[in-house]
Amino acid sequence: MLIPANRLQWIPKNLRLAHEYCFFLHDEFARMLVEYEAANAPTISFTFASKSQASRFEDLAKKHDALTAMRELGLHSEARRVVLNHITMAMVSDCAHHIYESLRCFEKRKFIPGLNLLRKPLLDSLMYFSWMVGDEDGFYSAFTAGDPAKLTQKVLGNRRKETLASAIAKTELAGIVTTEDLISIIYDVGNPDGLYGLFQHAVHLITVERVEIKTSPENFNFIFKDPGEDDIYEALYLTLPTVLLYLAHVILALYERIQPPRPGAREAFVFRTVNAYRFLRQEGGKAALAEAMGEALSPHIKCPGCSAPLKVTEYNAMRLLLTESFRCAHCRHKQPFPLSWIF
Repeated sequence: MLIPANRLQWIPKNLRLAHEYCFFLHDEFARMLVEYEAANAPTISFTFASKSQASRFEDLAKKHDALTAMRELGLHSEARRVVLNHITMAMVSDCAHHIYESLRCFEKRKFIPGLNLLRKPLLDSLMYFSWMVGDEDGFYSAFTAGDPAKLTQKVLGNRRKETLASAIAKTELAGIVTTEDLISIIYDVGNPDGLYGLFQHAVHLITVERVEIKTSPENFNFIFKDPGEDDIYEALYLTLPTVLLYLAHVILALYERIQPPRPGAREAFVFRTVNAYRFLRQEGGKAALAEAMGEALSPHIKCPGCSAPLKVTEYNAMRLLLTESFRCAHCRHKQPFPLSWIF
């Protein structure tokens, strides 16, 4: 559908759609990153109050740097935006690289490097993104305090629940993703279906501090694991779509603060990401989505090849969302369809 079939051969058939959805989410926020960079959106423009201020800025920038010059001249709101924009773009880029490589590892059953690559964006970066979205003032104050101790994961851990709740409230995910789900999936060592134990076993050969993830006798974590077993895939794709959906939406919220996207583009992003998730996760979601999209599109869309009306099967519903294309139920040819353009 989204990924060539030869890349999916090692992933169990019943989990391939979940993997493609995860890649779709990665591609969406990576695409936005590229578009914002190409448009030079993170660059801050402002007008000097006078020629003397402009001259003073130039002198300070040569002596120190542009950010210091802005602060010296009292341009604090502009300096703040520069800092936050720079953090957002750099951290999203780092996050996207890690997630891309991790998903590619999972396509090759390279579980240990895949989980190691996934650990940083989900255990570290995700909470900083959430902090920036949910409490930008608090994050900026801590970041510019000159004390890295104010930014540690221990500090974040003490207010994890309120940070995630505040960030979710500023996205379109209320009622879809919950704070409790995210904490359980990412941080709960006692959750046998969560990611924390997988991350710890991937990065450490021996774990003995917590009984829930204690290394079994005469063993090293994952070293003797049969790569042909599917249990890691089953645990991973039970929860990863939820976390990456949340990640994609907090990244969107951060991009919006750099420069608001076109309303239609934003609506298309929300519609495609959320409804594809419902298709995967909600009971009855597949049939309901196919029926709703069929009612909206079938009377108006025909196959360019054979002129047969678009039939929105469950397969075509997900194909439309992930790839903006459909397969004609009559002639079986694949046809592009600009779903996002509708918005």
